[in-house]
Parts: sequence; C-alpha cells; structure tokens
Amino acid sequence: MSFSVIILLICSGIFVGVVNTFAGAAAVVSISVYTALGLPIDVANGTNRLPVLFQVGAAAFNFRKQRLLDYSVGLKLGIPTAVGAFVGAEFAAWVDPSIFVVLLATILILLFALLIFSPNRILKGNGKPLRGVRKLDCFWFFLVGLYGGAFQIGMGYVILGLTVMGMGYDVITANALKSFIVMLYIPLSLVVFMYHGQVNYSYGFVHAIGNVIGAYVASKYATRINTQFLRWILIVFIALTVLDLLKIISIRNALEHIL
Repeated sequence: MSFSVIILLICSGIFVGVVNTFAGAAAVVSISVYTALGLPIDVANGTNRLPVLFQVGAAAFNFRKQRLLDYSVGLKLGIPTAVGAFVGAEFAAWVDPSIFVVLLATILILLFALLIFSPNRILKGNGKPLRGVRKLDCFWFFLVGLYGGAFQIGMGYVILGLTVMGMGYDVITANALKSFIVMLYIPLSLVVFMYHGQVNYSYGFVHAIGNVIGAYVASKYATRINTQFLRWILIVFIALTVLDLLKIISIRNALEHIL
C-alpha cells in the first residue's frame, strides 16, 4: 500500500467519522474510495463495516463520558437491530453483485433526493416527551437492522428519524443512541462478510484510523459542526458514486492519475 493511498484512506476516514457521528450517510464516501482503489462492490460493502465498528465505538465511549448515552434504551433497540442486521448481511453477501449495484444505486438516488429537497426533516424533533421503548419500536428497529446489515449507507438518518421524530429524543441524545445501536449490530454483520471473504483488512484498518479521529471530534464538538457544509460534500460524493456505479464515469481511473 503506497503512502498516498494511506493518506487518502485516513483523510476520507476522518470526514466519514465526523459525518456519520453527527448524522449519517457518509458510508457512501467509504464505498466510493474502496471501489476507486479497485475493490469489488461486495468487498467494499463488507470492508466498510470494519472502520464503522471502531468509529461508533469511539463515539459511544465519548457520549457515555458526557452522560448522554442511555444504555437501557440502547440495548432494547440495539438487540432487535442486531438480529435484523445479521439477516441483512447474509442477503448482501449472497446476492449477485450486479443486482447489488442496482439496489445500491437506487438507495443512493433516494438519499440524494432527501439531502437536496428535505435535508432537515428528520433532524428536527417533533416536541413529543420521551417515552419508554414499545414493542412496535423493536419491530421497526429489526427492519432497520435488515437494511443496515445489507447496505449500511444512510443508517444514521434512519435511526435518527425513528428516535427523534418517532420517540421524541433531541438530536444530541439520539446521536448517542445511534452510535451505541450501530456498535451492537456492526460486529454481527462484519462476521458475516468476513466468513464470505468480503473484507479487505488492510484498507479497512487504515481507514478506521481516520474514522476514529473523526468520530471523536464529532462526538465532542457536535454542536459546532457546520451541517450545511457536510450536506453538500455528501451530495457531491453520492452523485459521483452513482455515476461510477452506472459506469458513466470512472473514479478509479481518476484516482490512478492522481496517485
């Protein structure tokens, strides 16, 4: 692995750690970097779980230090999410890569539309008082786990939407819960991809260094993050990734000229 590739993985990892800790969807950056470096889409998807594990661990630890993390609620929501993630990861590991590309491109287009036309909808609370976890909440998080196990991209927005709009948590507390819930289910999905040989450990561990740095910064200084800047960076990455998946452009060829 060249020095320039190491720098690319760490720098992109820092950005991913910041965005995913504050909101979500930055997995698209990881996927685009991995595929641009030559990984097949299924291996890129599996490898992405490795840095995310370290990222959410760092964020959850820092949120806990600030007394923002409710372990009880996190466990009640995280366990059904983990079960769903295991099933979803098995689906992603077995599905034909060409079908996976189509599914991923569709999800990214939907996410692109959300970031363009309604970026703040799921980040604003609905004023409801906090309440306990209901059986219906566990069912929704099981479905969330199915999606997260298969794709991961946009999981932060989905979890924030359920905890902020559905359960009435403020954004900061919801972000703490999100980090803990992801930390619970990511190991199960990672094990599935490891079993199927769809994890590149060298890229994953180097990318994880940046993820941890970004997650620590975001969890400590969450209220100071310029969300509009992050939003537009994500929009650009999503657009480029979709174009690359549809073979309209080649990010890999562009990076080869730079690196």
